[in-house]
Amino acid sequence: MTGFSVTVPKNIEEALGLLEKWGRNAAVIAGGTDLVVELKDKVKSPKILVDIGRIPELRGISETEDGQVWIGALSTHCEIASSDMVKEAAPALAEACAFVGSPQIRNRGTIGGNICTASPAGDTIPPLYVFEASVEVRGPNGTRQVPIESFFEGPKKSVLSPQEIVLGVKVPKLGKEYVSFFRRLGQRKSLAISVVSVAFAGKCEGPGLFSDVRVALGAVAPTVVRARTVENALSNTKLDPKTLESVTKLAFRDSVPITDVRGSLEYRRDMACNLLYEGLLNMMECPKAG
Repeated sequence: MTGFSVTVPKNIEEALGLLEKWGRNAAVIAGGTDLVVELKDKVKSPKILVDIGRIPELRGISETEDGQVWIGALSTHCEIASSDMVKEAAPALAEACAFVGSPQIRNRGTIGGNICTASPAGDTIPPLYVFEASVEVRGPNGTRQVPIESFFEGPKKSVLSPQEIVLGVKVPKLGKEYVSFFRRLGQRKSLAISVVSVAFAGKCEGPGLFSDVRVALGAVAPTVVRARTVENALSNTKLDPKTLESVTKLAFRDSVPITDVRGSLEYRRDMACNLLYEGLLNMMECPKAG
């Protein structure tokens, strides 16, 4: 780990001023659960750390004027997993946050950090895809809303410039007739990076019948992906266990995984299909909406 200085801005404008001054020589730190590892491994060697952990505007979970759920960038995984508002509006996101790391990591790591790390294996990202969230970003030119699918450009790459910070995410509320789930597979149930993960959201029209289907796959491509092929096949199709098995196998068409130490290409594709099948099988008996 190389030498660096640390500064603690009191507000967003002060933080942005520091990032504009130092550019790529600066790194933003919040929970530090990813960045500290990168510093130790010399993946990053900033000259200054901008610690945004004391900026109050980046904290909290609330409802916006247009009926969305706003989750501040400094909200921890533990806070999100235990939030009644998130559990009601975006249950799959609360489920995902409950799986992240260890209790210590969940109490320290933030959703803003998970997004900015831009890992295709990030557990919070597939649920944000199926809820069609947007990332609120502020920089020298003001504030912009970036659809979650447009935020990521590849492994560890995003549209965020060195002069910008993530303020939080906005998650649209779905109706009570919608159901969702998050499933992941790792070398252990927790304390391990996901080998593959799946998030689902859809409007239940009756037992085995869904519309407005959204499926997102994690760790099977350079970024999290929406599984459009299987979404189209699932939408408005009356499902029984046999039909469900054949339809969920289409998930492999939307994945381009790699083979690494955590799992082979073939294994990831098979498990993506299996996780989706298992999750939907548990929701086959959902009541008709309304």
